[in-house]
Amino acid sequence: MSSDSESSAARYGDGCAEFYDEIYPPPSPLALHRLVELAAGGAVLEAGVGTGRYALPLAARGIAVHGIDASPAMLAALRRKPGGDGIALTLGDFALVRVAGPFQLVLCLANTLALLPDGAAQRQALAGFAACLQRGGRLLLETSHVPATQPTQSQWNIELNTQVGKRRYSGHVRTVLPAELDDWAAACGLALKQRWRNWSGQAWSGEQGALFSLFGHRED
Repeated sequence: MSSDSESSAARYGDGCAEFYDEIYPPPSPLALHRLVELAAGGAVLEAGVGTGRYALPLAARGIAVHGIDASPAMLAALRRKPGGDGIALTLGDFALVRVAGPFQLVLCLANTLALLPDGAAQRQALAGFAACLQRGGRLLLETSHVPATQPTQSQWNIELNTQVGKRRYSGHVRTVLPAELDDWAAACGLALKQRWRNWSGQAWSGEQGALFSLFGHRED
């Protein structure tokens, strides 16, 4: 992935860091309970950690969390929050930068994988996730499933009324297909373990909307 793409990833986060928490509410108790179960007492890596929406409550439950994000503003916002100093952070594009690990759980939530510019970058990111996953560990990806008739590339640019005044929220996504995820995972030695439509673990049957894909090593 080019340096221009890396700069684009940073611009997205820098552009919305000051009002990001107004757009995305705190995770539900059900979501946190499931993540704690998956972590099983081991270390967690969150790709696209942002302002710490998931990382901070997980750390507060005694889990060692390492976050990576391309946006200095996002990481600065995380650091300013209570408990922010207790999370290990790496500044960088998670398609390019690898964190050594190993980790029991690797997370990429809120359709963050789709913010990467193309399939090559998304596949590269998945390879990095697999490389730092310990045996018996799990990789959880939250993407967004859309109808086949919808373009794979889309962008938005909207004006929001935020607590800091009117701000523009803009970005670009490249839709990630479930079949692509499965192929990329297989190339990294991973296999699909479960696929849900929500945090309650309800099995996915092709519905539009949030899609959770849980991967592990083929032998596990």
